[in-house]
This record gives sequence, C-alpha cells and structure tokens, in this order.
Amino acid sequence: MSFTVIAERINMTRKRIREEVWKRNSGFICSEALKQAEAGATHIDLNAGGDPSKEVEDMAWLTEVAAGAVELPLVFDSANPGALEEGLKRCNRKGTIINSITAEKERMEKVLPLVIKYNTGVICLTMDGRGMPESYERRMEITETLVDMAGAHDISLERIYFDHVVSSVATSPEQGRFILRAVSETKQRFPEAHIALGLSNVSFGFPARNNLNRVFLAMLLAGGCDGAIMDPCEPGMMTAIASSRVILGMDEFGVEYISAYREGKLG
Repeated sequence: MSFTVIAERINMTRKRIREEVWKRNSGFICSEALKQAEAGATHIDLNAGGDPSKEVEDMAWLTEVAAGAVELPLVFDSANPGALEEGLKRCNRKGTIINSITAEKERMEKVLPLVIKYNTGVICLTMDGRGMPESYERRMEITETLVDMAGAHDISLERIYFDHVVSSVATSPEQGRFILRAVSETKQRFPEAHIALGLSNVSFGFPARNNLNRVFLAMLLAGGCDGAIMDPCEPGMMTAIASSRVILGMDEFGVEYISAYREGKLG
C-alpha cells in the first residue's frame, strides 16, 4: 500500500505508555509495536517526552525495545536533538523519519543537521515563529519556505513529509477546508513531496470522534494525501484507507482490498 501510516500509540505524553516505559516494561511496549504493525502501520512513531530530564535515556530504551519487536522503520518524535540522535544511533533503517522540523530558525538549526547526517526523511510542520497557521494562505507560504530550505541543503523532496497542522473544527469550523485545500495544492505543486498529517486533531472536542476521523481521512486521500500520523488500531481507519484507494483507482481492481479482506483485516 503506497500510503504512509505512522503509528502514534507509543507516545509518552499518554499516561499508560509513560508509566510502562518508566517501569521498563519491554513486554508492554513490544505488544504496542506489534499490534500497530499487524494493523497495517508502515512506520512506528516513538515519543519519549514524558519528562524532559529523562527523555534521552527513555528514547534510547524505547528505540532498542521497538526495533527488536518489529522490522518497520521508526519515526523519532522529539524537539530534543539529543533524544533524536540517541534513537538514530541505535536504529536508522531505510525509511527512518525525524518528527519534526518547522520553519523556525532555532528548530531548523537544531534538527536539520541530524536529517543531513543520518540521511533520514523529515516531517515538516507548516509553522514558523508566528505560531500555528490559521489560514490556507499561511500554510502554503510556510510550505514554500520549507521547500526552499530543503533545496538549499540538497534534501530531495522525496524525503519531505508535510504536516499542515490540523486544528479542531469544533473551535474553527473552516479548518477542515483549509487543510484539504493545502494538501491538494501541495501535491499539485510539489508532487515528489509527501504528506503526513496528525489527522485526529480535527475531531477534538466532539463525541464519537472516530466518525469524523474516518471521513476526514477518506477526504484527505481524495485530495492527494499519501500519509498520516494515526492509530492504525482505531476501528475503521485502515478500512477507510483501503476502501478509498479502491474508489480513487489507486488499487486497481481492488487487489489489495480483496487481499486484506481475505486476511480478515477489514471491518
């Protein structure tokens, strides 16, 4: 499947994950990695941000455990360059991604050298020193800045994964439209680049959030989105990807869909 599924569950901002990491419960973390891989993840995201004073050592431990549990490439999710490098030194498989960089000068100066040194992919948040973008225009303005940055450092667009910073439609009803438009425009103008949105923010504040997440995911695929930071174990999400790809002609004759059905992977 040519859709990047960055599995988000191993995140130490989540209480249960944080507790189990600090207990050094390798069995629990292995189980989380395996469940996500079996559900269809293409990458496993690791966030060790439970306590800034412990982040480097926690990332080192998480990397060794997750890398031993699955053969998928890892996504190192941190604003701390020390934690990022600690993970990269332990596991830098083909397809490894750093999460993330922004158009902020300080963030760029800290993280970009690691992208270059380890030849990784990188998630680029369309944010700058002015903070979260509210409009479609601001997102595209920052996207252009990040494309220029990549070119200036000989980083091919194939290594770039844009995250246009999804906001909740509960507080900003127009945000869904802005994201869909930004994704479509980005893929038209920079077809070599990828998208990897943290899509579940769109439903924050609503009941039965899964309904909104699944529909938004299908709409994103129709707009050219080729990746997401998501929970592949969330009911219906992987089915939404497989179904959308059939309808959009990306899975000719439904070969992948039928295979997934026969394997019991579709709801």
